[in-house]
Amino acid sequence: MESRYLTNEYQARNDHEPGYIYLMEAEGYHGLIPGCYLRRCKIGLSRNPQLRLENFHSNQPPCNIKILTTVYVQDMAEVETQLHQQFKKCQVKGLAKSREWFDFNPLQMPMVRYAIAKHDIHIFTFSELPFKLILLCLLGLLSVGVIAGRLTTQPVTPLQEKLKVN
Repeated sequence: MESRYLTNEYQARNDHEPGYIYLMEAEGYHGLIPGCYLRRCKIGLSRNPQLRLENFHSNQPPCNIKILTTVYVQDMAEVETQLHQQFKKCQVKGLAKSREWFDFNPLQMPMVRYAIAKHDIHIFTFSELPFKLILLCLLGLLSVGVIAGRLTTQPVTPLQEKLKVN
């Protein structure tokens, strides 16, 4: 059987298509800079982040890696490039093989999560809302309607009639 790599059938991977952007963390990494605890994280792209994580566990140095967040995007390569550029100052220096690893301090982690989350194209469905929240909102709207109805049906006072005439 002839390999497709030996023939001209091989097609380069196209990352400019829908998929996931993930934020993974190397657990147990304690990058201590005077007064600062750093978290070593990887911002990457994948069509299957869980499979990517399994590949990390079988191919990477002896440290645990966990997925912190994933978002679904229309153009994986474009979003990944934007995020890498945005956090370029946090990039781990000296890694010849990868520029996808970053050291984030505790103040930067919420910014990273927000920057990733704003690219999410998740389509909202009402089934994701808790039933109690929906019920509470409906009761609130009903209350506002009752109050508004009472305010508009109050009897007119003599002073209000005088003001209407003028």
